[in-house]
Amino acid sequence: MSASLVLVAVGVAAIGLTRRAVLALPLVAIPLAAHASGKLVIDGSNRFALTLPAGFVASKRSATQGTLYVAGNFPRAAVVSVTAWPISELLASDAAALSLPGMPAAKPRAAPRSPSSLSDIAPSRELTKILARQRDREQGGGLSSSVLSSTEDGGRLVLELQTELPVANPEELEKQRGIRQLIRHTIAVATLGQVPGKDGPQPAVVAAWASCLREDWQGDLGAPLREAAESFQWAPTQAA
Repeated sequence: MSASLVLVAVGVAAIGLTRRAVLALPLVAIPLAAHASGKLVIDGSNRFALTLPAGFVASKRSATQGTLYVAGNFPRAAVVSVTAWPISELLASDAAALSLPGMPAAKPRAAPRSPSSLSDIAPSRELTKILARQRDREQGGGLSSSVLSSTEDGGRLVLELQTELPVANPEELEKQRGIRQLIRHTIAVATLGQVPGKDGPQPAVVAAWASCLREDWQGDLGAPLREAAESFQWAPTQAA
């Protein structure tokens, strides 16, 4: 398999994309300036907005929880996505994943009913690991991301991850690209939000994720992907 086909396969597998379509959405009054190299996108339910890098196309999604939005530059395995995980489900899922077979299930961290900040859920470093593990589980394939950095910024959590991706033929990859590993670099910006629940709106951790292969991050994709994640804004009044 050629290196270009390897990268397309990695990009499609990483996001579970089945359809590719350019997103056409109405504008709402969410203050966000688009960069000259990208475009402002706002989802159809006016829940969030971000600046999408040039050349990215989006899939159509109707989810109210989990992965809400995915766009990508698929030949280069670069992806921008938005997730919304109810806090109680996020913590329960993490505790279940950490439980050892044959041992009593780990007790989930208590979910705050009305959190006013992300720190009400868990300390920033711990919350970063919780989000990274949840992201890995949703991506599938037994991925395990390592945390490069984690900082709080104005009520938001900014985290960067590094993930080694499976490679079927390292020798072929080395011939084509001079590398034997595929390392994905990810930046994410998380904040508090709300998503619909059975008994009304429920608190959630909402986040924008932007990622690509490490070589491309160090090249021309790192800056626009960082901008995409950092431009993320959530409109909680639209989530109910």
